[in-house]
Amino acid sequence: MNSGVDGERNVSTARYKAAKKVAKKAVVVAKSMAYDRLYQRVETKEGEKDVFKLARARERTTRI
Repeated sequence: MNSGVDGERNVSTARYKAAKKVAKKAVVVAKSMAYDRLYQRVETKEGEKDVFKLARARERTTRI
């Protein structure tokens, strides 16, 4: 009696899993690009200042 509903649920679940997989891959690519840019900036004098800014920001968030 609910076979139609179960079939729709299976299709929805498959679509969700596929979309989730694509999203995870996009996040990995974006993160790796961001870290590459960060590592390139760290090698400069301005980049060192950025690292200290990040460290201070992280410390502030952990205090709360």
